[in-house]
Amino acid sequence: MDKLFSTCGFDLMDIEELIAELPTSREIWDAPGFDRVLFHADPSDMAVTAMEYEGEWAAVPSYRGGEQALVTIYRATPYIGIVETGDLRFAALADAPFALPAGNPVGGEKLEGQVQPAVVALRYEVGEPEEFSLNSPATERFYRNLKPSMLNPQVEVAGTIGGIAKHSNKLGMGEFWVCDLDGLPLIVNEKLEVGQGIRAHGIALCATEFWEE
Repeated sequence: MDKLFSTCGFDLMDIEELIAELPTSREIWDAPGFDRVLFHADPSDMAVTAMEYEGEWAAVPSYRGGEQALVTIYRATPYIGIVETGDLRFAALADAPFALPAGNPVGGEKLEGQVQPAVVALRYEVGEPEEFSLNSPATERFYRNLKPSMLNPQVEVAGTIGGIAKHSNKLGMGEFWVCDLDGLPLIVNEKLEVGQGIRAHGIALCATEFWEE
């Protein structure tokens, strides 16, 4: 199983098995750019969106238990949205990319809305308390060269753990922990301690308003 999904508690054999297990109660057949879309929100607040195009499937996770933030967002690639809020801008896997306008940093169409951002830590180290920071090197390169093919949702985040909660993923049969970093959920695969500083390399996620009930 891909490290991104396994950290989110999807302890299945592979992505194909995960997609096969998704319920079809929330299914879209006319999503722009895709032939079919499946969405499932787990009681653990983890969710998965699977998108089919010409027989090929892709899936992105999202975390729907974090604080909502008012942002400007647009679609830069079929699965990646650019999120701009305050002095932060970063690429993130968007859970409803087909609902976002295609844009670019130099005059493209953008959408203002509420999202729930989160980061899944692929690797990290803990230590002394840290000031909060979030950097997206690939996004900064994109703003300079405007080459979407080089864009990715990898970010570097640091901060002090203000709270931590354990979640059990009912669909994926795994567990994960959510650290609160100054309001940003950081998802890890083991229990950490409140008050510890953490520096992590991970994948940014973006839960949009599209799937709200």
